Amino acid sequence: MFKRSTRVLGGQKPSKMRSNLKKWTMGVILATSLTFAINAQAEDSLSTVYHIYLQNEYMGTVDNQNVIEELSSLKINKLKDTYKDYQLTVEDVEIIPEKMFRPVFNNAEVLENLEQNLDVVVEATVLKINDQEVAAFQDSLTAQNVLEEYKQQYVSKEVLDDLAARQKNQPLPALKEGQSRITEVSFTEEVTLEEKKVIPEKVLTSNEGLNLLEKGTPVEKKYEVQGNDVLGEIASKHDLPLEKLLELNPGLEEDSVIKPGDLLNVTELKPYVMVQVEEEVSEKETIAYKTETKEDASMPKGEEETSQEGVNGERLVHYIVTKQNGSETTKEVLTEKIIKEPVNEIIIKGTKVIPSRGTGNLAWPAVGGYISSGLGQRWGKLHKGIDIARPSDRTIKAADNGRVISAGYSGGYGNKVVIDHNNGMKTVYAHLSSISVSVGQVVSQGQKLGVMGSTGNSTGIHLHFEVYENGNLKNPENYLK
Repeated sequence: MFKRSTRVLGGQKPSKMRSNLKKWTMGVILATSLTFAINAQAEDSLSTVYHIYLQNEYMGTVDNQNVIEELSSLKINKLKDTYKDYQLTVEDVEIIPEKMFRPVFNNAEVLENLEQNLDVVVEATVLKINDQEVAAFQDSLTAQNVLEEYKQQYVSKEVLDDLAARQKNQPLPALKEGQSRITEVSFTEEVTLEEKKVIPEKVLTSNEGLNLLEKGTPVEKKYEVQGNDVLGEIASKHDLPLEKLLELNPGLEEDSVIKPGDLLNVTELKPYVMVQVEEEVSEKETIAYKTETKEDASMPKGEEETSQEGVNGERLVHYIVTKQNGSETTKEVLTEKIIKEPVNEIIIKGTKVIPSRGTGNLAWPAVGGYISSGLGQRWGKLHKGIDIARPSDRTIKAADNGRVISAGYSGGYGNKVVIDHNNGMKTVYAHLSSISVSVGQVVSQGQKLGVMGSTGNSTGIHLHFEVYENGNLKNPENYLK
């Protein structure tokens, strides 16, 4: 708005000035009206197009957004019969309108792109473990029930109900002897539920979800080949088809030779998450007695006696046991009370060495070699000892200290030596080619008795060795070091 004034401007009288101002104002009004008319005409010539984006990816431009809705309805209708129980929809499509003088669009191209990339989806509850999407369920109630059923593989529903009803930080009464209670049931990983749109074929039933949590996911590991392993057994042991085992180990074939110590790639199922159960226990435990050994120089070496019988003690222990998927992982002792102290067992062992008395510990009577035949029935009669063959040296040695009570030829035994170890034990050495000791001679453990041979009833060079204790035939293998 202009402000009036009587001052002469440019030498003009006020009356003339008012006339000029009126003409100028009329010009402005005419110009403005013309501009509005031009803009209105331009507005009428603009057209609206719609830019289409799917997951931030440009699909193209259409001139009518209804074609998007029609395509979406068509895709949904195709799957309605397959997924009758679901409320189907499509992924979120971003539509951005724009007015253009010369519109550019391609409906067919956009519809082709969306036909290939636009998924029919359903609102679902996604189970995430450590932010990894593991499974999708129709609703949160189904997902929560699956998690509860998974827990019930390791604890009862009653226990879970009791834990849910127990107030947080509510003090618990002290446990009595023999009592236990579960104090916590949780998951070993972070488990969350999230509402999200997913394709319907990814939605699992309760049974499918529980089976997935129980089995877990395959992870690769190494297996070290053992002595008698074959490829088929290794595959079976790890629940693998043989073809899969070969696929995991490039270069390995069905008839390949494997050796102990070889490392093979195999797979095992690792749970996505484990159920962790903490149990509080109060129980009486046995404290095992210790054995104390004392030496007695007046008692012959090899003899021992018990001077004090051991007695187990008892203690009352209060501890927390932690299990993961049923397997114990930790056992933490909270308190313990000794009810009865254990009493040590005291063993007196003799250290006095008597040259003609054996120690009771028999040494290998040859220089190397191996047992070619053991004690037992052979060729229709009892083979009373063991045969030692193929030594590195044919020297025959006394198995323990003792006195020679027989040394000479003895029928089927051939050249034979018998030693009395003066502790209830006797040893026999047969088929010697030559004898180096005589009757009455005191020998020490490891002393040479003669040379291995094949005298008497023998099929080859070897030592026949027998052991007797208190007159009873014994298996030498149970006595030799």
